[in-house]
Amino acid sequence: MYDKLRFWIDMAVVGGQAQTIANNLDRAHTHIDCQTGEENVYGSIMGLKVSIYASGVSVVGSLPKFLYGSNIYPLDRHSTADAVAKLSDTLHVDANKANVTSLEFGTTFLMKKPVADYLPKLVSMPRLDRYSFNTSTLYFKGKGRNPSKVFAFYDKAADIKDKGMMCPEDLKQANLLRYEMRINNRLAAQLGLRRLKASTLAEKPFYRQLVKRYQNNYFSIQKLNQMKANAISGIRTVKDAYDVLVARLITESDNNAIKSYIDELKAAGVFDDRKNYTRLKSKLQDVASKADFTVTDDLIKELDNDIKNCGAYV
Repeated sequence: MYDKLRFWIDMAVVGGQAQTIANNLDRAHTHIDCQTGEENVYGSIMGLKVSIYASGVSVVGSLPKFLYGSNIYPLDRHSTADAVAKLSDTLHVDANKANVTSLEFGTTFLMKKPVADYLPKLVSMPRLDRYSFNTSTLYFKGKGRNPSKVFAFYDKAADIKDKGMMCPEDLKQANLLRYEMRINNRLAAQLGLRRLKASTLAEKPFYRQLVKRYQNNYFSIQKLNQMKANAISGIRTVKDAYDVLVARLITESDNNAIKSYIDELKAAGVFDDRKNYTRLKSKLQDVASKADFTVTDDLIKELDNDIKNCGAYV
């Protein structure tokens, strides 16, 4: 399930192979710092971006594309070991000793309906903001230009078409939903490690940990439920009637209804204690998903099952 990764190979590991790597780069060019005289070489090799510095070599790119020529099918831990071995042969350096400084972990799911039907039902994620720029792309991430964690959901078929990539014939008309977990900045620390080496990626305990993290983050997302057909028959009190109305208004509205309302309250400075905005948001979400009156949406059930099953074989 690995896709794009960023490796750093210390010059102590590269040894005397720096010039060999430079000679094998496509479209290589040299940048000279006029003040220090330091020379850096930039280029690519089999689709991977390679930068050679005095302190080491940076390698960035999609390992599935490097190994297979496409990332429509992501790497499991076994094929990841094959990709790292191929990288070692290509660079003439032991890539297993490279430090992994960022990674994308995810896979593509074959869905019954168009991807745009699923994304509006993914409402909010703890401590992250929701960004939806079009009907086929959704991000949950922190603020800033380079957030440490990003969770992306998007239409993989549309992505392939936009980038002019090849798509297998049997998948050209398929509904392909891609879910990725992207971890940047202090990667090892985020994963509870002192350092993360390329060799670790194929180790079963580590891979299993990533699958679990991938699944747990998905299931932390607040989903948009459906109203039960007989919700009114469950009303016994005035509070029940109030809850049914609120749940109905939320489930039938735009999926950003709660967020928009909270943002409006914040802009007006309604509460002195900012914790009240969080309390209100939780209360509204609880009502909107109250088991007495709502049920899990059928499309969400489908996606839930796919996420659970993706970790069946580790």
